[in-house]
Amino acid sequence: MEYVLIIGHDIDFEAFNFKNKYVIGIDEGAYLALKAGVKLDVAIGDFDSIDQDKLEYLKKNTKVIELSARKNDTDTGAALKLCKDASRIVLLGGIQGKRIEHFIANLLLMEKNPKIEMLDNNSHMYIMDSSFSLKKTEYKFISFFALEDTILTLEGFAYPLNKYYLKNTDPLTISNELIAKQGVVSLKGGRVLVIQSKEEANEKVC
Repeated sequence: MEYVLIIGHDIDFEAFNFKNKYVIGIDEGAYLALKAGVKLDVAIGDFDSIDQDKLEYLKKNTKVIELSARKNDTDTGAALKLCKDASRIVLLGGIQGKRIEHFIANLLLMEKNPKIEMLDNNSHMYIMDSSFSLKKTEYKFISFFALEDTILTLEGFAYPLNKYYLKNTDPLTISNELIAKQGVVSLKGGRVLVIQSKEEANEKVC
């Protein structure tokens, strides 16, 4: 089953496809999703980012799991425990926002679970540990960051590489672009964080 966890920053809900997915609203993201007409299977969080009236609105319109504000987990971490049979997990809106520490926490969660991806209106982030191909899409820029040192080959890109030893401290592979209809990314050892970014979001990508 595919799960979508709505965190709530930088999302045009009409641009994403929620059909045949288990949809979880997290804290304020649950309220924003419901107000935008997105049907939730459950809302979860300590709901410290919304007032009591909004919390009551949630309780009237969906199942709510209310967490204590004093806990050894983030709201997103708690929500991930509901995704036990997941084939894919999308954190929707977990990239932007004023609380950068939450974005870092989401990155750490993604590093622990390879089924997790992050999406918002402008970016798609995921982790790969083997070779793969990429088709030319609405995403203009493609960046690769080594989580562990790897040997990277890029074919079909504006800046190709041939068996380049990419260290986890090396920012060389930021903001590349596809020049072919399909690019090939070859990895030998290690894992890379892939970030695809576009200038405008107007298509369904989830």
